[in-house]
Amino acid sequence: MGIEHGPGTVEKVNIDERGRVTIPKTIRDKHNFIPGEEFEIIDENDRLILKIVIPEQKTVESPINWGKNTFLKAGESTFGD
Repeated sequence: MGIEHGPGTVEKVNIDERGRVTIPKTIRDKHNFIPGEEFEIIDENDRLILKIVIPEQKTVESPINWGKNTFLKAGESTFGD
């Protein structure tokens, strides 16, 4: 469980032998992170900032079957009836 800190939550994690850090599931779920998403790491003095890279929107024609993760990062959208 995370510790409340200012506007956010603090979680303790470890870095593994290959330099990987796992984002805790509670945070992944809260932000709807999905495997393969790209992030920027900003090294700012005594803190590292992880910032999601929002991909450019693409136009798609005549979709037949949308996947369950298709619109997770679409923001607020309006769909017809």
